[in-house]
Amino acid sequence: MERAYFKYLFDLYVSGNITEAQRNELFDYIRSSDADEPLIALMDEHYARIRGEVPSSAFVSRYGDINLPGALPGTALSPVQPRWYRGWAIAASLLLLVIAGAAYFLRAPGKPALNTGNVAGMEPANVLTSTTTIRTGNKEQKLIVLADSTRILVNGATILRFPDTFSKDRREIYLEGEAYFDVQHAASWPFIIHTPAGITTVVLGTAFNIKAYPGRKQLIVSVVTGKVKVTKDTKALSVLENGQEMRWTTSNNKIEERQVTPVLVDSWQRGDINLVDESMADIIKDLQIFYGINIQLNNPSLSNLVLTIGFKKQTSVESALRILCELADARFDKTKDGYVVY
Repeated sequence: MERAYFKYLFDLYVSGNITEAQRNELFDYIRSSDADEPLIALMDEHYARIRGEVPSSAFVSRYGDINLPGALPGTALSPVQPRWYRGWAIAASLLLLVIAGAAYFLRAPGKPALNTGNVAGMEPANVLTSTTTIRTGNKEQKLIVLADSTRILVNGATILRFPDTFSKDRREIYLEGEAYFDVQHAASWPFIIHTPAGITTVVLGTAFNIKAYPGRKQLIVSVVTGKVKVTKDTKALSVLENGQEMRWTTSNNKIEERQVTPVLVDSWQRGDINLVDESMADIIKDLQIFYGINIQLNNPSLSNLVLTIGFKKQTSVESALRILCELADARFDKTKDGYVVY
């Protein structure tokens, strides 16, 4: 990719005016293994400008070094050791989120980023007096680097809320949807993710995925590296380590633990979709997010049918629905609003 064209796409992304096709092109290039040198050069070029334009009480440099003014928790934060594959490690350094009470990279100019209201289904902690809320639409992903160096890749149709300043004894955020986390280790500064239905995931330092969309039949926590503890209200549900996954069924509070392959956990980051033992109703909802198209399931008897299915990002929606319907012994039709499965 030409340097000038990359800069053009990058500036569109920063301004919030990038199209879906342009964003996919930019992220595909960032993920590629041959993008290192051009990206490093552009990081040097843009870093000073960004740092100067957005005053911040805390930020992360392109090298992963943390600059935290004043007294914060009594624990040393080591430089980031990227656990994502190579391209995303570079992307996380390039596409910085500078915390200054505004989501600089993740909103178009003039759109407010602060939101002190409650996210549906969640109760905010008392320490959150001012928060930033990030929302993604269908087919949209956003990459965030928090002031503590935690990297979060947010999937489509997701709400993520975090404080402008973490408290001195904990780092708490609120998630409604799906996100992949790479949390900076700090032994005395736990990172806590609140999700709907009172489910909380506590971590000291690890890489993991949480899928917690409201209205889904299952909430899924998958650990790639490290260790997390999952609780519901005050009750411990599970402790997960490398390659383990917990599924909580919303209808009956059933807990299932299983082994999971990391390549399946992060497949959505590459633009693919892999759904293992998920209900037909939840698969339809995932396809709506994946393709950004309205898809209705009009056969209640299929709702709880459990299937395993996967698609590459270039698969058309009709091809995906055709395969799904073959597995489920169902049919689909195109409507003026999208598709209906019956």
